[in-house]
Amino acid sequence: MRWISNHARIGAAVANVARRQEGLVTRRQLEANGLSSRQIEVWVRDARLHPVFRTVFILGHPTLGPRGRMRAAALACPGALISHRSAAALLGLREVAPVVIDVIPPVEHGRKIDGIKAHRVPFPRPGETRTAYGIPCTTVARTIVDIAGTNGIDKLREAVEMAATKNRLDIAAVEAVLANGPRRRGAPALRTVLNEWRPVAEAAKHATFRSVFEAKLLPLVAAAGLPIPRVNARVRTAERVLEVDLLWPEQKFVVEADSRHHHAIEVAFERDHKRTRELLAAGYEVQGVTWREAENEPDEVFAVLRGRLEQRPISPT
Repeated sequence: MRWISNHARIGAAVANVARRQEGLVTRRQLEANGLSSRQIEVWVRDARLHPVFRTVFILGHPTLGPRGRMRAAALACPGALISHRSAAALLGLREVAPVVIDVIPPVEHGRKIDGIKAHRVPFPRPGETRTAYGIPCTTVARTIVDIAGTNGIDKLREAVEMAATKNRLDIAAVEAVLANGPRRRGAPALRTVLNEWRPVAEAAKHATFRSVFEAKLLPLVAAAGLPIPRVNARVRTAERVLEVDLLWPEQKFVVEADSRHHHAIEVAFERDHKRTRELLAAGYEVQGVTWREAENEPDEVFAVLRGRLEQRPISPT
C-alpha cells in the first residue's frame, strides 16, 4: 500500500510539472520528483512518457505541435533561446515552422541533439531577448538580423512584411542589433530591404495592415516615387463607410490590393464589385492591383498608377 501511495504521489507531481509546460517534462524534473533512471525507462516502455528530444519527454500522449516542439527544444538546451527560422515562426514572421528547431545556446557545450540546430552566432544581448507563449526567444529585430544570414532576400522581405503587418517593424531596433556586434552575414541584403521600408516607416507605424500584400505594396509605392498613401483608410459613400486598402485623399484615388488568396469565390467577387460601384458613385477612382502584377510587373503597374494620380484633380480634404 505504501508503494502504491508513493507511486501515485510521484505520478501526480510529474503531471503537475507537465501541465505547466504543455505536457512536457525533463529528465531532471522527473528525477527531482522521485523517478529513478530505471523507472523512467519503464514509463517510456509503457508509453506513459514519449521522448521528444534527449532528456525531454511528453507525458501521456505522443502528439506535439510546432510550438510545443520549440518549448521542448528550450527545455532540452537550458539557457538557449529559440532563434532564426523557428523564432520567426513563433513570432508570426513566417507561416510554417521548420522541422528542425533553431536555437542560440549560451555556450558551446555537450553533444549535438537530433532535431535541434545550434547556431554559433553572438549570444543576444538583454535587449534582444523576450518570451513568447512562455518560450524564451529572440526579439523581432534580432530574429530579422539572424535570418538575414540564412535566407535569401525574397524570404527576408517576406519576414519584414510580416513584421509590418503585426506593427512590429522597428527599423531603428534592427539597425541597433546590426551595430551591436561583429559584421553579420546577410547584412547588405538586410540593409537593402530596410532602405526600401525607410520612406514608409512612419506610415507603416500607424497602419493596420489586413494582409501581407498590403504591406508589400507600400514600399513599392515609395520606390515608384508616388506620394505615400493612407493605408486601410475610411471613405464615406452614399450608403456607408468603407475601408479601402490604399487611399490618396486629395486625388480621391483608391488602390485595392487583390490578393492571390482572395476573390476566388462568387460572393467575394460580387461584394468587391458593389464596393467599387459605391466608390465610383462617390467620386473616387478605383484601381485594382493583383499579387502577380506587383511581383512580376511592378514598373508597369506603378507607371499606370502615377499617370492616373497625375490626371486626378486635387480635392479639398
